[in-house]
Amino acid sequence: MMNAPPLTRRQFGLLVFAQVTRRKPNILFILADDFGWNAPSCYGNKDVATPNLDRLAAEGMRFTTAYAEPQCSPTRAALLSGQYGGRTGVYKVIHEKEPPNTYLNIPEPNLAMQPSMATLATELRQAGYTTGIAGKWHIADQYAAADVRELDGGRYFERYGFDFASAVGEKHHPTDKAVTALTDEILGFIDRAGSKPWFAYLAHFTTHTRLAAPAALVDKHAARGYKRTSSPVARFKERPTAEYLAMLEHLDNEIGRLLKKVGDNTVVIFTADNGGLSRMASMAPLREGKGAPYEGGTRVPLIVRWPGKIKPGSTCATPVHTIDHYPTLLAIAGKKSSKQLDGLSMMPLFESRQIRRDALFWYTPSYTLMYGRTPCSWMRSGDWKLIHWYGDYLVPDGYTPDYTPYGKLEIGPRWELYNLKDDPGEQRDLSKERPDKLAQLKKQLEAWWNETGAKPPTKNPDFDHSKWPEPRAAR
Repeated sequence: MMNAPPLTRRQFGLLVFAQVTRRKPNILFILADDFGWNAPSCYGNKDVATPNLDRLAAEGMRFTTAYAEPQCSPTRAALLSGQYGGRTGVYKVIHEKEPPNTYLNIPEPNLAMQPSMATLATELRQAGYTTGIAGKWHIADQYAAADVRELDGGRYFERYGFDFASAVGEKHHPTDKAVTALTDEILGFIDRAGSKPWFAYLAHFTTHTRLAAPAALVDKHAARGYKRTSSPVARFKERPTAEYLAMLEHLDNEIGRLLKKVGDNTVVIFTADNGGLSRMASMAPLREGKGAPYEGGTRVPLIVRWPGKIKPGSTCATPVHTIDHYPTLLAIAGKKSSKQLDGLSMMPLFESRQIRRDALFWYTPSYTLMYGRTPCSWMRSGDWKLIHWYGDYLVPDGYTPDYTPYGKLEIGPRWELYNLKDDPGEQRDLSKERPDKLAQLKKQLEAWWNETGAKPPTKNPDFDHSKWPEPRAAR
């Protein structure tokens, strides 16, 4: 067999160019904590500038109707599984206990998502990616990735498909919630990935309380006239404080460092795990905030930049959900999933085409009294939103519309119906005026419960209404 003639310099250059252009895009996925839908200035925040997130939106696509779960663990589980909490059983915050003496007993939750469910990184690794995680974990065992990385002889995250896990947690850098240190960890991971495509999952601890940011930035916003917080867990009457605004600015600055590092062959996704905390900032005109079934509790910012694939400065109003990231990232990697997914790929939306989906669903059959929530489930179909309270309801008792500590307990199931196009603040319940729409959506929601195995709570025979605690005053 004759040897092939050596390549000319031009042929060699073309070959290298072809190999580079065929390389799968890198993926940088940034998940902020308690970062409300209107926290970036490109979403309307007038209190602080976020130039790097604004630049990301100017160079990519900004989603105006993106959703997550109302709290942390369920969203992270949905991201890594591509499935609803009704299917996986991860519908509440890991390690968060139910209050005593409740009217309903909740279904048995799944308090640790196993590697057989949380398979996003595993499938991306199968597609040829080097995978890394830094920051918050909170779907099994511990709060931070740093706290479990050494378990199983240092192979804990190997089971979940991650080649690298950060050694840095919030407790190691409490003055800024490890924002800079986690950025450094991801920058180092990118360097070590070399020529292989990489997937970096950066799950920040900020802007979750405890409020903490670099002192110089706090001083800057205090000098602008914003109050310093009197409580590290935030007070409603003080919002927004200098510490909170400094947290937003600090996170944006560190995102800027990442954007300088990654090239055009990198898809950058920025989003949040739930709506913003009402004690820190108003979600207006949306109703309430983190923990609630209303729009302020689940609407999140979502920005995607993919040079050459997404038109710069574009926006998308199609409702999407955290479950959609899993199939989208696999599509970017050129891989089909080996499991049943509830999410849909957003790739058509990147090309200004539509995706076909009847509805989005949520299932939270648990009590979170600090956010005024009793067991409920809800859905959005087109412009319509249906909320079902399984058996009891905390009536807002004279508090402002976007802050609801628990009020008077009202016994009995409840349905609420809203048209989000006409009433994005969910102030007008149409369940009595539109019984036809109520019946239609109720049937659809019940069918979803049956399909996913989402079990309803059951009545607690030992409930004593006389021992139910009095409403707390707004702080």
